[in-house]
Amino acid sequence: MIVVDSNILAFYLIEGKHTPAVHMLRDIDPEWIVPGFWRIELQSILWKYVRHGGMKTEKALELLDQALGLFSINEVTPSPDTVLRDALNWNITVYDAQYVSLARQYDIRCVTEDVPVQKACPKVAISLREFIAQASGGRAVREMRTTYRARRVGKK
Repeated sequence: MIVVDSNILAFYLIEGKHTPAVHMLRDIDPEWIVPGFWRIELQSILWKYVRHGGMKTEKALELLDQALGLFSINEVTPSPDTVLRDALNWNITVYDAQYVSLARQYDIRCVTEDVPVQKACPKVAISLREFIAQASGGRAVREMRTTYRARRVGKK
């Protein structure tokens, strides 16, 4: 079981350079938990894709429905006072503390590509790449590099 932040969820749903790694993450650990706040953050990400990234509204709504079906069942709300304390102690936003506090509550890792959060909370927050490397003994890192290289070459 791991906590994943909204960007990891977006990488899972929206095809991009991180998508193969996020699918590998899901294979390694399919039990993802999220705070209820993920809904708002994912809506914001989808809004940005529609407004600035060329995604059609219908596609964004489809992805939101897909996400709700996949991740709503694993929503857990961390204690608000714990979130505030953690945000103040770690000097991170309350938004980021939603995820990290939830991971700390369950004594599990929070997978995020947010480098400031990783630096502020190194015992809890971990990068996608590092989590996969630790879980697979380093084998997956080479596979991820190959996947990315193949995708770049294929797009040119």
